[in-house]
Amino acid sequence: MRQRYAFGVSLIDPQEAEARKNATFVGKPSALFATLVLGVFLMLAAGVIGFAFGGVFDQFRVMNINSVFGNWDTTIPVAVRGWGLPLGIIASIIAAGQYGKWNHRYTGRTNYYALLGPATPILIGLALGTWFSTMLWTQPDAVGVAVDPTFSSDEPWGIGEWIFYSAQWWLPGLLSLFALMSLWGRFITQKHRQRNAGVVSTLLRAGTLTESEVLKAPLPVPNTSRMAASFTVKFQDSNSDDRWITCSAILPPSDVPAVGGLRPLLYDTQHPGDTKGFSFLLAAGPQSEIFMLWRPHIELLAKTSVIAHTKARLHTPAIVAG
Repeated sequence: MRQRYAFGVSLIDPQEAEARKNATFVGKPSALFATLVLGVFLMLAAGVIGFAFGGVFDQFRVMNINSVFGNWDTTIPVAVRGWGLPLGIIASIIAAGQYGKWNHRYTGRTNYYALLGPATPILIGLALGTWFSTMLWTQPDAVGVAVDPTFSSDEPWGIGEWIFYSAQWWLPGLLSLFALMSLWGRFITQKHRQRNAGVVSTLLRAGTLTESEVLKAPLPVPNTSRMAASFTVKFQDSNSDDRWITCSAILPPSDVPAVGGLRPLLYDTQHPGDTKGFSFLLAAGPQSEIFMLWRPHIELLAKTSVIAHTKARLHTPAIVAG
């Protein structure tokens, strides 16, 4: 059988063309509006999942709290449960992808979200959808006992039955707690980002930009979006003293530096051993204007004659230099 191939030839790098297109949306109201609309749609799609899941849960709940000869009918139709889950999941996947796309177009960054990440609208939607479904849940034949209308052999509830019965409160409550934790985490992250932005701005104004040599770095892990890695870099301060920093980060494999490579590093010229922060550039190439802030937990950095390692933690990446 003859095989046919389709080729597309262009004089423009597709990635560069996509980057230029995305750059036209940075900070634009249209991108912000699309982000907000898609965020609401993502929350509604997750709400459908929560509502359908609540209906499925109610079926198991009724089967456990009522007698086998009692009422097992539920208020939420089987069709809603059967179609709600797959359609809600598909819609959520599509909405999450588009939300991330337009959110990144608005910010001009691909490593963090403006306003909220996709997890928060999803959790809010799941909590609201589940809570709404619990209002339609079937009431037990009797609270505390499984009534047997056929043989009059009633059985008192055990711990499992009480857990299923109280699910009308703890199930949406648990999802609401996760949503609040997500919001709180986002708030803390924004505070870290603002604080780190101030440190980097200070370093850009009064610090020194130098080259650091990568002494230790892992090999990139293929077929993954992000990987955990540990690095050791070396640089010379303004007094010609060698200093070593050992750092850990979670970053895209494409940003993992090679051993022996050079990466820009910002540090406080007056206090090169200060633990307040370093700004270290891991990425090379198109992202060369983006610095990462490292806030060390350290012993004092060493002079040339003694090597001391700095244990650093990456708080908030991607602070634009400038």
